[in-house]
Amino acid sequence: MIASASRHLLLWILAPLILLPACESRSPQEQAAPRKLTVVTTLTVLADLIRQVGGDTVDVKALVPPGGEVHTYQPTPGDIKTLAQARIVFYNGAHLEEWIDNTIRNAGKPDLPIVVLSQGLPTISEAGGEPNPHLWLDVTNAKTYVEKIRDSLSKVDPAQAGQYADRAKAYLARLDELDTWVQAEVAKISAARRTLVTFHDAFPYFAKRYGFTLQGVVVASPGKEPSARQLTALARRIKQAEVPAVFAESQFNPKVMEVLAKEAGVRVVTNLYNDSLSDGPEANSYIALMRHNVTQIVNALK
Repeated sequence: MIASASRHLLLWILAPLILLPACESRSPQEQAAPRKLTVVTTLTVLADLIRQVGGDTVDVKALVPPGGEVHTYQPTPGDIKTLAQARIVFYNGAHLEEWIDNTIRNAGKPDLPIVVLSQGLPTISEAGGEPNPHLWLDVTNAKTYVEKIRDSLSKVDPAQAGQYADRAKAYLARLDELDTWVQAEVAKISAARRTLVTFHDAFPYFAKRYGFTLQGVVVASPGKEPSARQLTALARRIKQAEVPAVFAESQFNPKVMEVLAKEAGVRVVTNLYNDSLSDGPEANSYIALMRHNVTQIVNALK
């Protein structure tokens, strides 16, 4: 009887010690924290919009890194692995990410929800007749992207739909403020000087929304350098139109724009952003990107 009681007492003492390693494997915070929704997108710009809506409930991964060039990007085996882990994928579309469809197929998830953010929006045609893909540089289009993100996240994660709706509402209000600010800043430039010459054709939606005239681009498509004859013709057009400055995006080599600016006798700005956020703070969010671009453009043209 005494031996039996001793055995029960020993088990009572040892039981917590036996269970302790299992309990220590996860902290109370880890045990309570819900699993995040894994979201994959192509561009860092889109990743920021998704984070603004998803908050702490999403883990967003952009395939093209900050400063990367989406038009010529080459997907890696790591990208395929990342897509295989996704619960939902967002990409821009309008022929911007020509490589994405094959990459998604290679991930081997035929039922993976895919959202093309530009789909259904009116587009501006490029010289070859294809739609220009850079819709988000018009803030009203970015708002539509946010609404699509909200609805799509809510569909795959209905338990958090209320949070997605609240965060989207707050962010849409900030985008309204941004759109108003852009218009006020552009108003500081006289109508005659609201002209843009850019490295590649990324700004037609921006120009249309905010009242600029596009005078030309240096390259028809990224990766194709212009000839000396083409640069000379563009420089002549810049002089005739009395364009005060030309603009290039930070992910491209600035040398061609510097040659053009020298030949045309105008100022060159080489640190705009469109497809990619910056590594540093100057354009590390969509709103920061827009504010940075507008400040650079206004200061160069007013």
